[in-house]
Amino acid sequence: MRQGGPILVYSVYRSDIVRFGNLLARALPDVAIHCATSPEEAAPHLADACILYGWGFPPEMLKNMPRLRWVQKMGAGVDEIIEHWPCGPDVVLTRTAGELIAPRMTEYAVAAILDQSLHLATARAQQQQRQWSYFEVGTIRNLTVGIAGLGEIGSVLAGAVVALGARVIGWRRSERDCASANEVLAGNAALPRFLGGSDVLVLVLPLTRETKGLFGRDLFACCRRGMHIINIGRGGVIDETALLDALDKRLVSHATLDVFATEPLAPDHPFWAHPQVTVTSHICGPLVPEDVVPHFLANYAAFQSGRPMKNVIDIARQY
Repeated sequence: MRQGGPILVYSVYRSDIVRFGNLLARALPDVAIHCATSPEEAAPHLADACILYGWGFPPEMLKNMPRLRWVQKMGAGVDEIIEHWPCGPDVVLTRTAGELIAPRMTEYAVAAILDQSLHLATARAQQQQRQWSYFEVGTIRNLTVGIAGLGEIGSVLAGAVVALGARVIGWRRSERDCASANEVLAGNAALPRFLGGSDVLVLVLPLTRETKGLFGRDLFACCRRGMHIINIGRGGVIDETALLDALDKRLVSHATLDVFATEPLAPDHPFWAHPQVTVTSHICGPLVPEDVVPHFLANYAAFQSGRPMKNVIDIARQY
């Protein structure tokens, strides 16, 4: 049986860290739990901590944790630390199960689809002008929604969109069925067909060597003209310059973006003022402590007893 040792809980969101700490302290009363929201607050605990449970910590911080044996991300993505993983094979990396975050991400994506299909921007503009004019609205039932990434989150989203009457085409990097989608395509060779058949494209992909900048000029040229793009996965999968060009050429009618290649988004970035872009500040899939802590506790029990842990990351594959 392993000894868990002290746990360092790290979150850049100060409002959440107290809730994380309280939940863990109640569940693990005999374990030393230290909380931090910055590298400076974490520094006194790095030498002793055996476990890091965190979000938004600098990857280089791990190099100063000699007793570290396990890192669990509070979120479902690990791209910011996996490319230059600073630890050896004796440190386990896990992530939170995407299914715990999927309901809120699904709500965001469905809201974005409906915002465009119902032309609510027209309604908001008319309200500002105190103008009472009829305009025709669309319906999600006439749309084909392409979902790139059919993992834990994408599969839940596919089921919800199908339930609302849309047709769903899924795309994934490797062959595997998805019961939630009407059709599943696999591999890069299938991307032109996938994009050409989708009225709406929802990106739910992790950021890896294979997906970085994947959606660039060549693929945007394959889009069904007037496509609406929604990115709730990772900003780095999109070539942002190429997307701006596709928007200006009306290859893409609108982009709803919650994630970006560099965050926070720079104040002078063209996305802020672009009339065909909706920007939100990485609010999709919030890490609610009460939702995600039970997953950590289950993995903690497995870690202590030497049993297999859930959502272990393959360092070589990057997911």
